[in-house]
Amino acid sequence: MKVLISGAGIAGLTTAYWLEKYGFKPTIVERAPTLLTGGYKIDVRGSALGVLRRMGIYDTVVVASTHMKGALLIDRKGKVINEMSGDAFGHRVDDDVEIIRGILCQILMDQIPDVELIFGDSIQEISSSSNGIQVKFQNNQPREFDLVIGADGIHSNVRRIAFGNEKKFLQELGLYLSVFTVPNYLNLDRVEMQYSELGRVAAVWSARGEPNMKACFGFTAPPAEVDLNDQAQQEQLIRKTYEDIGWEVPRLLQMMPNSTDFYFDAATQVHMDHWFSSRIVLVGDAAYCASPMSGQGTSLALIGAYVLAGELAAAKGDYQTAFEKYELELRPFVLINQKLGITAAKIMRSKEKNNFLTLLFQQLMRVAPGCLIKLIIDLSTRRIKKAANSIILKNYKG
Repeated sequence: MKVLISGAGIAGLTTAYWLEKYGFKPTIVERAPTLLTGGYKIDVRGSALGVLRRMGIYDTVVVASTHMKGALLIDRKGKVINEMSGDAFGHRVDDDVEIIRGILCQILMDQIPDVELIFGDSIQEISSSSNGIQVKFQNNQPREFDLVIGADGIHSNVRRIAFGNEKKFLQELGLYLSVFTVPNYLNLDRVEMQYSELGRVAAVWSARGEPNMKACFGFTAPPAEVDLNDQAQQEQLIRKTYEDIGWEVPRLLQMMPNSTDFYFDAATQVHMDHWFSSRIVLVGDAAYCASPMSGQGTSLALIGAYVLAGELAAAKGDYQTAFEKYELELRPFVLINQKLGITAAKIMRSKEKNNFLTLLFQQLMRVAPGCLIKLIIDLSTRRIKKAANSIILKNYKG
């Protein structure tokens, strides 16, 4: 079967690997002109490590991992209030591994040298019939496929074409996230520094071998306060939100307009009743984004790709049965991990509620902020570990 995959991210590349292994003929179309490199730090945890091992790349990923040495928790004046190891701060336990997103994508792409990749193009129209799918591209000539897989992220083009406006499926969590690159003037070496309070987080970090560092901001704000298509408005909201924070924040905000990779988006989840329609199916963030607040986006993409390809192989061409089993197998795991994101967002937004717990949190942040932040991180680690291991991978055979 000829399968078109939209998106050369983690979900798309992994799906292509397993489909080719099972005898399918996958093609990947990617809007970007080349494979996107760089990016932020991501984690692979729990059951998702089994996908890397079955692909034979776990050791390669470990070698290329960030090898973060530690994290410094600071107050708004820059005073260190606690120190943690890189793994403890990143909620990593056992064999969990952290890697730059673009590096993982390159490792995945290296595993599929014979798969056709079409860069600099996107799907414009999909027409289904009983015999297959005709796809019209933005730049290339129309082509026929048996199946189309949308692995093109939270703002999925395939989902929009096949299922309708994304507003029907996106659920904002009441937070905004921004990441951008700045010069490593602090000379950080595999170290991250973070200021945290209820409703606001500011951090910087540098990974191994990178000449620059990333500045990261996460904060609560009403959805109506910012246009997600207006960078100037986004930057103004960040400046307004952090105007009373000292440390390095004023300098980072001064550098913000000069960054070439400014990223800003709402922390959002995707909730759909079904991830497939006829010969079209979604995988990864396009189908069930749990938001960065879950810490499980990459693992969901890897496991989802593995299960989808495995069920297609097991069904031997019966795509309807495969899609149904894919959803049946994966949905409980997705719901558990989406709950992680919702819980994390509620903690961040708890300042909005004037109750005893919020008042207690605020008092503890004044008298023992380092201990409280570490406690919250440790509790989150327990929740993430349990969720990350809440699925047992099936052994599929082509």
